[in-house]
Amino acid sequence: MDNTPIADKDKASYRVQCHACGKEYDAALAPWCSCLTNMRSFACPACGACSCSAPKAYRDQLWASAPSGLTQRRFAEKSASFEPAPVPDPRSAKRPVILVADDERVILRLATKVLHDMGYTVLTAKDGAEAFQLARTFLPDVLLTDALMPKLDGREVCKRLKSSPETSSIKVIIMTSAYTATKYRTEALTAYRADAYLTKPVDFKALSALLKELV
Repeated sequence: MDNTPIADKDKASYRVQCHACGKEYDAALAPWCSCLTNMRSFACPACGACSCSAPKAYRDQLWASAPSGLTQRRFAEKSASFEPAPVPDPRSAKRPVILVADDERVILRLATKVLHDMGYTVLTAKDGAEAFQLARTFLPDVLLTDALMPKLDGREVCKRLKSSPETSSIKVIIMTSAYTATKYRTEALTAYRADAYLTKPVDFKALSALLKELV
């Protein structure tokens, strides 16, 4: 987990009550959560729960009442720069390899850090076409892909990989913040042959457990 505080210590404190454990803490000094999402929140120092998993009414009130400095830092964190690491030689890439495909730079940045800290070699792709090509070249252990991307839909990437004998063994996890209904999950697992289907924000612990199961 990134221990960078959401606000500097000389900023106004912002006392909030954790939606999970009920304990009060200063959100201005809390660490960022480790969820894969385009807008991270802070984690409760007592139990580790973040507002990403809180009811919508709680989240709306949380940020509606937040000091302007806290909100500004949240947006600044989202827009932080990210430069993908150079693509290694496929023959020398240390296993296991996780390929992350998403058209949002913040997701690629967060996923790279989280997965690298877990001991994986991480490759990134900014669209479906690039993800498909990298998958064919590197044969990653897992492809973690957004459902909707430019050039080639993430679900279609999964279907194409699973339909080819050379790439069918690649485990594919599809992420989405749009298609969250049960029917879409069922479709992804059956018609597109995905190995797992996750709803954004993707919880770090859930992702870690799933990767250990698949790899």
